[in-house]
Amino acid sequence: MAYSDDEQVKLKKGNTQSAIEFAIAGRWKDAAGANKAILELFPDDIEALNRLGRAYMELGEYAEAQKAYRKSMKLDPYNSIADRNLKRLEVLAASGAKPAQVDGQGVASKVYIEEIGKAKLVSLTNLASREVLARVNAGDKVNLRFGPGILFVDNLTGQYLGTVDTRHALRLIKLMKGGNKYSVIVVSSSDDKLAVIIREIYQHPTQSGQISFPARPSLAAARKPELDEISTDEGEPGHEHGEIERSVEESDEEEKLNNDDDDDDDDDDEDRE
Repeated sequence: MAYSDDEQVKLKKGNTQSAIEFAIAGRWKDAAGANKAILELFPDDIEALNRLGRAYMELGEYAEAQKAYRKSMKLDPYNSIADRNLKRLEVLAASGAKPAQVDGQGVASKVYIEEIGKAKLVSLTNLASREVLARVNAGDKVNLRFGPGILFVDNLTGQYLGTVDTRHALRLIKLMKGGNKYSVIVVSSSDDKLAVIIREIYQHPTQSGQISFPARPSLAAARKPELDEISTDEGEPGHEHGEIERSVEESDEEEKLNNDDDDDDDDDDEDRE
């Protein structure tokens, strides 16, 4: 059936919205179908190819995912989304790994805010193997789990991903034992780096007045008063839904400064408490 130009545009818009909604809901087969419908009318649509590759990757159909991403790379050699995921797929295919997504787990669609005192962008340490990290995507929900002086980050199946740096871990463990609750979302992932945003979602009455992430005075003075928004929504051209492009250099620099005088700062924290 032939469609007019206006009809094709409307169909593309509708299928794009459906593809995003299916991805959010974790309905990856339906997401793949919606993106293929777009490609039937617009075979060179890079965004649809990226989304199709993601859907196939979540379904464990790695050969099809590679096919979609390679075509996307051919159309746009500077496509960082496709390039990164092709590297992940090489690791997944070589290791024989299966998808780590829980049934019905989609990409996070909510806007997460790095709010002073309430949320923090953190680069994890003691990372899991490349094979494990290859299955982690920006926008994935993960969990905190604490042990004696250690704060672990696991995926939703309980598989270890990394640990939170000691400075933040000790404070968060104390607050979690006191009843505070936190949500954790993956912001960026690569072979040698995994960054998450940890956000306080509930403060127990007994922890009233206790700040989850105290700001250092020198950094607080330089920080902009407005909030930084980290969105997993698709919007910018060339980005697949759920892929969050954010530099963690500022977070790394802050951690380096923090580590220079951990002992002094920890004493300060205890005095304030």
